[in-house]
Amino acid sequence: MKGIPSSPGAGQAAEAPAYPLAGYAWYVVVVLYLSYTFSFVDRAIIGYLVDPIRKDLLINDFQFSLIQGLAFTAFYATIGIPLGRLADSRNRRNLLIAGIALWSCMTVLCGMASNYWELFFARMGVGVGEACLMPCAYSLIADYFPREKRSLPLTIFAAGVMLGSGVANVCGGLVSQFALNAGPQNIPLLGLLKPWQLSFVLVGLPGMLFVLAIATIKEPVRKEKRGEANSAEMFRYLLKHWDTFSSLIGGTTFGAMTNGAILGWIPVWFARRYAWNPAQIGPYLGISSFIFGTVGLVLAGALAGKYIRSGEKAVYIKLMMAAEALVIIPLVLAHCVDNPLWVLGCTCGVIFFGGFSAGLGPASLQSVTPNEMRGQITAICFLILNLVAGTVGVSAVGFLTTYVFADDKAVRSSAVIVGIAAAVLGVLSLRLGLRAYERTAEENNMPAK
Repeated sequence: MKGIPSSPGAGQAAEAPAYPLAGYAWYVVVVLYLSYTFSFVDRAIIGYLVDPIRKDLLINDFQFSLIQGLAFTAFYATIGIPLGRLADSRNRRNLLIAGIALWSCMTVLCGMASNYWELFFARMGVGVGEACLMPCAYSLIADYFPREKRSLPLTIFAAGVMLGSGVANVCGGLVSQFALNAGPQNIPLLGLLKPWQLSFVLVGLPGMLFVLAIATIKEPVRKEKRGEANSAEMFRYLLKHWDTFSSLIGGTTFGAMTNGAILGWIPVWFARRYAWNPAQIGPYLGISSFIFGTVGLVLAGALAGKYIRSGEKAVYIKLMMAAEALVIIPLVLAHCVDNPLWVLGCTCGVIFFGGFSAGLGPASLQSVTPNEMRGQITAICFLILNLVAGTVGVSAVGFLTTYVFADDKAVRSSAVIVGIAAAVLGVLSLRLGLRAYERTAEENNMPAK
């Protein structure tokens, strides 16, 4: 991007040394990566507690899906953009510290809930805390690395969702099974906790360690700015390039919706169809998520770098389109086979292709967004992603199971239907915005990556 300095050559010369040393920059990526991983553990543990919570709170799958999805994203919908504005104008490191502390405390409060609405509002608090992470982290990484070197660190950070999913499933399965086997426990200061409540407490308390880790990183100098952070200007820019951003955000969101429909319900799928307990499915799903998701993300980043260097245009969008089309194959196969190990194999394929959108979607946003708008536009992206993928996607599975099929074991069919529909919508969204993305990149003097 051609920047603000009146003398571009002098501005570039002065700006180049301002990037931190590569070793320290990668240390920051690792800390943010691990924090993202941890956030996913807090977010996903509830997926292993469906039946105990349903039984204790006397609710059905659809009601539970509102706690799992809507409750997490409801406050995200109102606070995500203001937090993005803060990320564009205030100390991002300090904002992250506050966010991690909040979501950790609210996860513990989930374990203190004694009725439906207490659990619902505690989950809302988890969503508020996690709304800080994405706009701050992506903006920080973009200021730690020059544009030509950002693709890899951005996709590595995005891979936190895969390690997070892996750790969440391993820990979720083992922790929930441990709590269920242990029975009600009297915990000092917290009182008597039921097994599902104890599970939340066990994954929420370690959050303070990540608060300390974030405190060790430094706030970098902001680069590639056109001016000061301004919400009105950001919205004007967004509206001017609406076709570009709607395509990118839509493709990223529908890719996440496909993954969420399967991963969000597969513990219940295996429990109801194959009588697997959390300790059985958790490690399998966790290891698969980490290995195949990470491979998908790293391969996506490597392919993007290769094609960008060769001069190919709109690489991010084209790779995402291919992945979201190919993911339909393992989705269909997962419904055709009814052997748990074969289904796990199909799930690995869904996770692998899901890694492309998870990594390339946010990276593509950074490539066409000025610095002073990155936090806000990233927040809008993840706001929509969580509302659609985390609420509509998750609730659609619960709705189909409860009100269309009226059969708990039909959760398999519900998850596959929602996953395929989301994949098709993702491909269409990306294809419709392909040319607009190239125009936006050219207008901003950026390579159409």
